[in-house]
Amino acid sequence: MDTRVAIIGLGIGKSHIEEAYSKQKELFNVALICDLNEARLAEIGDAYGIAGRTTSFEQVLADPTVDIVDICTPPGLHF
Repeated sequence: MDTRVAIIGLGIGKSHIEEAYSKQKELFNVALICDLNEARLAEIGDAYGIAGRTTSFEQVLADPTVDIVDICTPPGLHF
């Protein structure tokens, strides 16, 4: 199975990669990561071999290849 996941917000999102997605690679493929901090985006993308990187929330939502969007932004930013 290749369920393609996009993660938005790599503060908490990094722990989702470490504690869940990377331990279940037979079920999930973290295909796209999104964060406004480009240094964090590069660091985590390089560490986990994630090629898909963007600073655009809209780009994540527009990607037809993504099956799951894991939104990991601070609760205070939720509407």
